[in-house]
Amino acid sequence: MSRILSVLAGAAVAVFGALVAGEYDYGGIVPPFAGLALGLLVSEAVVLGGQWRGWAPATVAAALAGAAVLWGGWIASGQGVAPYSPLAWVGAALAAAVALVRARPRPTRRRPTPTHPKQ
Repeated sequence: MSRILSVLAGAAVAVFGALVAGEYDYGGIVPPFAGLALGLLVSEAVVLGGQWRGWAPATVAAALAGAAVLWGGWIASGQGVAPYSPLAWVGAALAAAVALVRARPRPTRRRPTPTHPKQ
C-alpha cells in the first residue's frame, strides 16, 4: 500500500511541478533547471514515500519527471498555440536521467572478511 501511495505522491509532485514550470518561458536555462529540480523532487517522493529502491520505482520516477517537464513545455507554449521549445526535450531527458540515477538500486557493499592468523 505504501508503494502505491508513493507513486501517487510522485505523480502529484510531477503535476504540481509541471503547472509551476509551465508558467515560465521555456527558453534559456529554464527547461534544464526544471528537469534537474523535477527529477530530484519526483524521485525523492517515490523513494522516500515507499521506502523502496530498484529499477521499477526508478523507471516510474523517470517517466513521471520527464512527462512533467514535457507537459510544462506544452503549457508554456500556450497549449500548442506558440511553437514548442526544443529545450523542453533536453529538460525532459535530464529529468528522467536524474530520477533514474536517484532511485536506482544501491550497490551492496561487501565487508572484507577478517583474516585470522593460523595457530
